This record gives sequence, structure tokens and C-alpha cells, in this order.
Amino acid sequence: MRQWKFWRRGSIVLLIALACAAVAAAPAGANTTSITISCSGVTFFYSNFPTTGANTSQETVYVDNVPVANTTFDFSGQSTATDTLPLSLSPGTHTIIANAATSSDEGTDGAYLAQTVTCGGGPPCPTGTKVNFRWHYSANGTSGSWSGTKSVFCPGSLTTSQQAMEGDLRVAPGTTLKVGYDFTIPGNSSSLFVTVTNPQVVFVVHCVSGAPPSSNTLTVGMPNQTYNVTNSAWYPSGDQHSPLVYQGSIPVPDLCAGGQVRLNSGGTFSATVS
Repeated sequence: MRQWKFWRRGSIVLLIALACAAVAAAPAGANTTSITISCSGVTFFYSNFPTTGANTSQETVYVDNVPVANTTFDFSGQSTATDTLPLSLSPGTHTIIANAATSSDEGTDGAYLAQTVTCGGGPPCPTGTKVNFRWHYSANGTSGSWSGTKSVFCPGSLTTSQQAMEGDLRVAPGTTLKVGYDFTIPGNSSSLFVTVTNPQVVFVVHCVSGAPPSSNTLTVGMPNQTYNVTNSAWYPSGDQHSPLVYQGSIPVPDLCAGGQVRLNSGGTFSATVS
């Protein structure tokens, strides 16, 4: 028994010595990266980075194994920086995985965090609340420019006028066509939940060849989703390039006997809001 106690004490001493050696070996100004996760967003913290050269971090976020963000955060010239990627999660339990891969003059490093969060329900969109929507679409690397806004009052339904924000868009069968939307509640300062049900975009279809298409319309649906709204910002994001605002996508079907499909007339967005 005494021999075991001696071995354990010796091991503790050895571990302490190794820890001290590791601390001594680390440079005094070594940078650090940490992450916090909540129902409203993922925040990345960076400290002790060099103020010369380039400081960048590749930030990725997954919600329930679905990628929702992949962005490069540039904080060159800053020793300390913070970046928050907002989330709009439906009530319930979600698994969030966040990763930061940093690069600076001190080398490459990063941080990783996986966490399960439970987001509670809340008051629905109050009757008569004005909500402004806009929508967009993209294929072949087009810009995904936003449409004009369309207002709806909770609870209610909206259908936008037909719009073609990407001009004379021509796509081959199998091309990925992405659609999405965002919305804002002007002047809002309360915490409430907005549920968007049956959102979809219906495109008018033509054939580049001039032949009649096998279907005159193409519909791209999106899942029902509930958003926790706490201010008057655009939800889930005001950035037209963010994956958060491309809630639906499909491969373009063969509607023109193997030829290109022409979407020059654009389409309409519709949804029910409560």
C-alpha cells in the first residue's frame, strides 16, 4: 500500500512538472481562441494575436448536422476580436457544432465546440404585427439579388408580384437552383416568435430553344420554420450570400427535352405567417 501511495505521489509530481514545462515552453503572447453557443447565436473570441500581418479565422457552424455558416473572419491588425454568427432556431433541442481555424504570423490554430441547447417557446407574432418579406434566387453563381419587399400582418398570408431579379437566367437540367427569403419587423424591440409556413417560389418556365416546356411552372418549396425575433434586424440574415437565407433548393428538372430552361420571367414567393 505504501508503495502505491509513493507511486501516486511521484506521478502527481511528474504531471505537475510536465505541466510547468508546457507552460514554460509556450510563448508568452500565444494567441487563444474560444467559442460560446446559445439559442441566438455562436460567438468566437480571439485574443493575444499579433498586430502585424494577417489574422484570419475560418468559422463554420452546423445545426443538427446541417451546415448553416461557413465564413472567413478577417481581424488583421487586431490583438483582440469578437465575431458573432446569429442563429434562428425553432423551439426544441438542437445540437450545434462550431469550429474556428485561425491563421496568423504565429501559425495555425483554432477551437472546436459541440453543444446541445434547448430553446423554449415564446409568444407568437401578435395579431396585427407588420412583417416585411423579401425573397431571392440563384443559379450558375448569380448574385442572388433581393426582390422588393412585401408586407403581411400576423397572422396572414402573402404572395408577391412576379419578379425576375437575375435577368435572363438560363440553366441546364440538373443545375442547382436555390431560393430563400428573409424578413424584418420594423421598429420591433420585443422577443417574439414568427412561424413561416408553406414558403415556396413558383417560377415561370420557358425553353431557350423556343419549344414549349413540358411544364409551364417550376416550384421550389422550403421547410416550415419558426424564428425567435428580438429586434428589427433582418431574419435569419440580411446578407444575400448567407446560407441561412437559402432555405430551399432543387436540381432543375429536364423540362425542355434536354435543352436549357429559361427563367427570364422570374417567379413569385408565397407563405403563411403567424
